[in-house]
Amino acid sequence: MRTFLFATALCFASLAGCSKTETAGVADKAKDVPSMTVDEVDQALTAKQVVAVDCNTDKTRKRSGVVPGAILISDDESYAATELPADKTTKLVFYCANPG
Repeated sequence: MRTFLFATALCFASLAGCSKTETAGVADKAKDVPSMTVDEVDQALTAKQVVAVDCNTDKTRKRSGVVPGAILISDDESYAATELPADKTTKLVFYCANPG
């Protein structure tokens, strides 16, 4: 579980998610994203203050597992907005095995 939480914290801090291409605009925006430690992510998930969003492929999920309760994104580059919570105030923590 700590491995997944570590990956979650890294992905949340990077903002790039699992994007295969990086632009200067994304790199600039990543500086403004708040960072969280693994313990902070763990506490926030336990307190239901954030929702984990898994951007891994099915192959990676089968190999490494999934954070319990995480939203499973169908495709890291072209998923439908309806896959995310309708409540836009929900805080999301994105994670993947290869953030960038």
